[in-house]
Amino acid sequence: PVASRPGQRQVLSEEPRIELSKAWLSQAEAALLRQLAESELLQDVGNPESGKTSAEITGGEEWCPLDLSDAEISPEDSQAWEVVRIFSERASSWLGQKPRESSVAIGRWETWRDKSALNRSGHLHLDVHLHPWRKYTVLAYLSGTGNGEADGSTVFPCIETDDMDAKEVSRRQKLCSRAFRHLQSAHEKLLTVHSKGLDLPPSKQYAYLEDHPELTALAKEIDGVRPVNLIWNAHHDGVLADPAAPLRSAPLHALAEEMCRGKAPGLRVPSREGDALLMDVQEPGQKVRAGKLPKPDWRLWHAGCSPKGSKRWTAQVFFDDRKLDARGEKTLEL
Repeated sequence: PVASRPGQRQVLSEEPRIELSKAWLSQAEAALLRQLAESELLQDVGNPESGKTSAEITGGEEWCPLDLSDAEISPEDSQAWEVVRIFSERASSWLGQKPRESSVAIGRWETWRDKSALNRSGHLHLDVHLHPWRKYTVLAYLSGTGNGEADGSTVFPCIETDDMDAKEVSRRQKLCSRAFRHLQSAHEKLLTVHSKGLDLPPSKQYAYLEDHPELTALAKEIDGVRPVNLIWNAHHDGVLADPAAPLRSAPLHALAEEMCRGKAPGLRVPSREGDALLMDVQEPGQKVRAGKLPKPDWRLWHAGCSPKGSKRWTAQVFFDDRKLDARGEKTLEL
């Protein structure tokens, strides 16, 4: 493998920034990453609180983080771990950054069956989900031939494309921004309820928690901040469909599902082994003040579509720009 692999790059969206690089990985590199994830054990990403597996929720999804910093590298896996290093270096180079080691997350999706009651699309999400400091994502496909129907794809329902008229563009902007604002508002309400509970004496806090089970939806605190859970599914569609909802809106998750089935227009990137996407996941041009969180770009709601042929594989790395170097200048850090 080589640290820099030439590939044809295509701008899919200027703002928000989405770029596609063809043949970013070789077939041999993709195969080594798949094999390493299987040897390191893929884990189901179901809901531990409900006891449901991912197969019951989204059709079957597994993840395996490959972290060089704590890897026990055997001789037979040394070449695959070298590809992990090259993957992170190549991603850094794409962004014009110095090479650095990072954790690469490998994902595998089960095939979708026509008679299944499950949706073909996974949860819609923003990549700042539970990680508000993320700035860039590089997503590479480790399987597929470019046939989105058979191999799965990634859909972006909020990105304007040439096959949409002005009315459809406006409609999508409204439903995508409303989804983000709904989650933000719900999160702020939970923080208020949580704060009231903390003001109670310890002897009353357990009873307060029993009276407010919705507090279990709050994410764990990270560096003094409780991040917003930026995932959207069919349940959220139902909430905003309620006539009494303050931000009543058309169903966003159902739109992603239609795109996965090829029944709605929009940006749909088919899985092709070796291709990769680069996304700038924060709102462009913002200046983040001390003590404040960066604003995510709600136009980057996206979801993965389950394949109908064989299993779908991806590799993903996230970049975080919180850290300052010795000169006080911002650098990207994973």
